[in-house]
Amino acid sequence: MDYLELDNSAIQALTELGRDVFPSPVFTSPSPPTSDAACSARRRRFRRVQAAYLLRLEHPFSTPRDLANTIGLSRVPEPKNGSGDDGEALFCRLNQQEIDSFDLWAVRNCPERRFTRIPLPIAHKDAFELPSLGHDPTLPHHRPFSVQKHTVSEKEYPVPYFFYGTLADTKRLSGLFGVPESNIMPLKPASMLDGRLRTWGGLYRAIVDCPGERVDGFVYPITSLDEEDAIRAYETANYEVVKARIVLDGKEIEGRTFRFAGFEDELTG
Repeated sequence: MDYLELDNSAIQALTELGRDVFPSPVFTSPSPPTSDAACSARRRRFRRVQAAYLLRLEHPFSTPRDLANTIGLSRVPEPKNGSGDDGEALFCRLNQQEIDSFDLWAVRNCPERRFTRIPLPIAHKDAFELPSLGHDPTLPHHRPFSVQKHTVSEKEYPVPYFFYGTLADTKRLSGLFGVPESNIMPLKPASMLDGRLRTWGGLYRAIVDCPGERVDGFVYPITSLDEEDAIRAYETANYEVVKARIVLDGKEIEGRTFRFAGFEDELTG
């Protein structure tokens, strides 16, 4: 059931909240297929992670708490402000399960009504504990869960991120962060364990699970939630944030990277 109706304020809100989330295609050469039969045997259909949405709050919802109480959400959604030609608008951010609950409520209570709902093209980041690269994301015990939701805090930054493609460029990072290139810290050569590169869409390199394999690239310290959100928006919803084992200066550290979140039949190489 589709309740999407994009007006000017919704489009403006998406622009403001999502930044420049549609990067130009970057053509790269596919990685040569590995001769490791065991790694080939691990190729399987990946699971698409939950999408994120912005829902415009309209009658009968005045606040995110109104929405949570009415449709039975377990939490009060995060509010987001937007503006457009018809004035200010209030949105709230919902995950896939929450938007499904909203759809169920809407079809039962106001089937003729159209609400503004915008899918956010941003890489998924688990609200609980991050999954780990090298673990099959389709298995429930490899999707960590905690009854207490993880609270984003500046204490988790800086966090080392492993980049292997277009993000491994100080000019690209300065543009995404909105700062001069001189403010960007140096990228350090590093390797990431338990993954390999494949190609999707014939254009883009993507990391997938492959225990025992290694990918060469660079490490950059992400220093804030705003910086992390900027690179998540750049990567789009085709990827998800995962923990990763990184070898930097001969030592193994824990960091993060982006794992492909699409389907096996979208990949080559």
